[in-house]
Amino acid sequence: MNLRHFSHKVSSSLILGILLGTAASANAAPPSFSLDPASPSIIGNITPDDVLMPGPAVFIPGTNLGLQDDFFSGIFDNLESLSYGKDPIQRPLFFSVDRVAVGLPGTAVNAQAQPGTEDAAGDVFTTLPPFGSNQLFVDEEEWGLQPGFLGDDLDGLELDTLPSPFVYFSIDSLSATNGLGGLADDILISSRNGVFGTFAAGSTFGIDDTDDLDALVLWDKINPGILDPGIDMALFSLSTFSTSTFTFSGTSYNPGVKGFLSPADILFTDFTGDFSLFASAPGIGLLPDDNVDALDTIIVPEPSSVAGLFLVLGLGVLSNRQKRQKPREYLSRKY
Repeated sequence: MNLRHFSHKVSSSLILGILLGTAASANAAPPSFSLDPASPSIIGNITPDDVLMPGPAVFIPGTNLGLQDDFFSGIFDNLESLSYGKDPIQRPLFFSVDRVAVGLPGTAVNAQAQPGTEDAAGDVFTTLPPFGSNQLFVDEEEWGLQPGFLGDDLDGLELDTLPSPFVYFSIDSLSATNGLGGLADDILISSRNGVFGTFAAGSTFGIDDTDDLDALVLWDKINPGILDPGIDMALFSLSTFSTSTFTFSGTSYNPGVKGFLSPADILFTDFTGDFSLFASAPGIGLLPDDNVDALDTIIVPEPSSVAGLFLVLGLGVLSNRQKRQKPREYLSRKY
């Protein structure tokens, strides 16, 4: 193992250790996530409706959430956003992108999307100052995921909490349970008892039945499982094929404006029927036609750990810069 690979692995592991070790009051847990149907790790008992943990391995079977998982017969659901309802509405943001996202030049997303690397879809990135930048937070191989353009694509993300008892999620418009439509814009909820209900209809946060909720951060701690408009809060993004996005409508991009949205705009709602812009696509280092398809925030570490966190993030930046210099060498070496 050379120094470049070691520094990246250590920095990411230390960051996760700080985050998870200082979030004990929130029932800290290993990261959990979902994968899109085209991911090669969707095999055997792993299906697109499952909540996974690094390995990858099944953490919560999709059937426990009331979802369909007969993947190989084509009757299945795709769990495309994920939260346990304890996500603070704050920066930094942690996110992943789809296979065709390229990011702004000079960003980690752009470096990971370059020909010969093409790893961005399975990675987790973080947004820290300055405006318009992002940094690599977790390389997909650290979680046992497969790299490359035809590799795994993160589809939902929860870094530092456990369900107690609820899982909040959305399914895409092509999911079997979605039928003729109408669920893809909703936040769904399950206590892992084999059924789900609707926590919040898309209309409560200002989107339409023809939109597709693609990423979610949710704060539902006052009356867990019950929507409290004006109290509960969320961050979210929409899929590329949502009618409220400029990528579907063919209009020009206007950050945060319905009908002109980017699939990489991060939007805020308090469920009173509308949304506002929290972070624009360029603000997090992405192009307007890039797509954020997984999103999370983390519970802030105790003050004594903050200095360590940012020191580690600094190591990560150095490691990522080194990685960008010779991405093909990094990926071709065996350790």
